[in-house]
Amino acid sequence: MKLQAIFGVTLLGLALLMSGCAGKRIDVKNSGFFKDYDELHSSDNYSAQKSLKEFDMSKYKTILIAPVLVIPAISIEQQTPSQKKLYKEISDYLSDGYKREIQSSKRYKLVETKGADTLILETAVSTVEVHFEDEKWNQFSPIAMDITVTSYNSYIDENVRVLGEKRIVDAATGEILAESMNIVKDEKIILNSDALEFREIKPALDSWIAHIRNYFSK
Repeated sequence: MKLQAIFGVTLLGLALLMSGCAGKRIDVKNSGFFKDYDELHSSDNYSAQKSLKEFDMSKYKTILIAPVLVIPAISIEQQTPSQKKLYKEISDYLSDGYKREIQSSKRYKLVETKGADTLILETAVSTVEVHFEDEKWNQFSPIAMDITVTSYNSYIDENVRVLGEKRIVDAATGEILAESMNIVKDEKIILNSDALEFREIKPALDSWIAHIRNYFSK
């Protein structure tokens, strides 16, 4: 608690030196991973999806895993070496998790090249502040994937969650078949120091990997 108190005072001092914009809620509701979010339809308060066309999953036999995009909401210029290391660790962990699940699947084979019966899985993860008092599924704000002046209170209040987004693409045609996004709402990100560590976000990443496994087991 002492560390948090000291860090909080430091952040408050920095905030007072800023223009005043830091304390305002960012109203942007998406990460930018999808080109268009308008047609996403919610099935519950924490997820949404859209199918761009009717397609038969059973006709696809192989899956190609695209590199996982981590959206930290911190510019590359401002990222510290430890933050860059964390984001790479997250991307590698998710990629390995996807591949492990596909390899154990009886329905699909993991491939490295495109084929006529291949689906491409493209995904992104970010962190968001969830506004639990709001009923609509998209009442959340993108937030830095680490401790900053504007993100500190949200992490301390345990309102930060991982947001996973996925896009399914026909490898042969390049056509986008489906897009969806899910907030991993049951896994709080609980800080144990003054910086986000992999072990604190790992439970949410494991839940996202389980979501991918369940999607391809349909």
